[in-house]
Amino acid sequence: MRIAFRVDGSEAIGTGHIVRCLTLADRLSRDGHACQFVVRAHSGTPTSLIEARGYSCAILPDADGEGYDELAHSRWLGTSQARDAAETRAALDGPVDWLIVDHYALDHRWQSEMRAIACHILVVDDIADRVHDCDLLLDQNLQGDRDRYAGLVPAGCRSLLGPRYALLAPRFAELRAKTGAMRPEGAVLVYFGGVDAQGTTLTALNAIVEADLSDRRIDVVVGDLNPHRAAIIEWCRPRGHAHFHGSGTDMPALMAEASLAIGAAGTTTWERCCLALPTILVTIAENQRAGALALAREGAAIWVGDHAEISAATLAAALRTLFAAPHLAEMVANRAARLVDGEGAQRVARAMLDNAIELHPATANDCDRIWEWRNDDRTRRHSRDPSPVALEAHREWFASTLSSPDRILLIGECDGDPVGVLRYDRTGDTAIISVYLVPGREGRGEGARLIRAGSRWLASHWPTVTAIDAEILEINRASAGAFAAAGFSRFLSHYRCPLRPGTQSSS
Repeated sequence: MRIAFRVDGSEAIGTGHIVRCLTLADRLSRDGHACQFVVRAHSGTPTSLIEARGYSCAILPDADGEGYDELAHSRWLGTSQARDAAETRAALDGPVDWLIVDHYALDHRWQSEMRAIACHILVVDDIADRVHDCDLLLDQNLQGDRDRYAGLVPAGCRSLLGPRYALLAPRFAELRAKTGAMRPEGAVLVYFGGVDAQGTTLTALNAIVEADLSDRRIDVVVGDLNPHRAAIIEWCRPRGHAHFHGSGTDMPALMAEASLAIGAAGTTTWERCCLALPTILVTIAENQRAGALALAREGAAIWVGDHAEISAATLAAALRTLFAAPHLAEMVANRAARLVDGEGAQRVARAMLDNAIELHPATANDCDRIWEWRNDDRTRRHSRDPSPVALEAHREWFASTLSSPDRILLIGECDGDPVGVLRYDRTGDTAIISVYLVPGREGRGEGARLIRAGSRWLASHWPTVTAIDAEILEINRASAGAFAAAGFSRFLSHYRCPLRPGTQSSS
């Protein structure tokens, strides 16, 4: 498959979005898929991170600073969504199987424009503050839940929510298996991301002095874009126990050897959790607060507050507490480790491949094989009318169905093999769905995937339809489960799924 990533990094954005996309790209590349990146030329855009991993990287021109919309992070894009979509399409120069979008300044308007070249769209989000047009949504944060995205994703979108989907390099899972839960004699690791414009690293280093940790090894990791880099080097120089690490550092190894970390509540959070590293968290951006609070409530980190609210004295007090109470540090480490196992990238890659059900309208050539599937005992036992259908009667019905403007018959295929049949009957702004799997495809979870694919098809081809209704026999629990997994919920005596976020259909 051809897979494209639209993501940015800069002095304002940081490097975390690019790093996690690279992790997913590495996972997909190992499976034989071709990955490429599209980034915009912002101040401090770390294109070297992408190129060093061997990926093609198209760089969009300097932003014009015009066309901002109402999104909270729209200025991170540097231009209008319409211009960015046009330039991204030109940079990709052809269709892609998957478009992966990790950008707080892009929403359903941009994503809808990209449907012209993208067969499927995966959105990576953390903040749930805008509407998306996507097939798959990833929120790896602890506070991610379905209610958080209610009305923000379309019918048929599958959501991957929670830290079990955290995008970590495979090295973390490998070290997790070798590393003990606690390293009481290990180093103190300080890292606040690739930029740390606020200078929180220096605050943490001053806290280490105030807490009198001169007998502890201190590992300080600093990104190339950190504006305080020179001052941090000078802090480390006279201290034999302090070690400065720049870009290219073996971060997994440092984490595996550390006994405690001080850092930001960004994407590195999940790396520390995976390696059972107790952490004193400082939020350095507004969008990190909800995640930090959720971790603190879980007992998986010690959150001391926002960078603008804390001082070296605050951090020093937290350091003294954890070193004086090793049982507390051990509890935090164990609870953190339970959240993340390091297999998230593999789960996301699998979900992308599992989503590859293609739909095409039935043609006259499909008539007899659909009749065979419909008349199979395994299909009929769950039908409202379980009696066999005569072939001639089926052919008459089939011809009538193909000629009806308010009925569509779709066949779902995966890797060229038929999966199931969908029928939609349209009445006003509502469509009624009928679905069954090809005999022998049961028990693979393909029912929900087929229904989700049908919802996406319907949203694209019947734009006046705002809701889909399904009538399910009470005894057919498997079907009810498939519809629930596809975004349907019980509505009076049947199941209903709003087809577009924020829409309501008339009853």
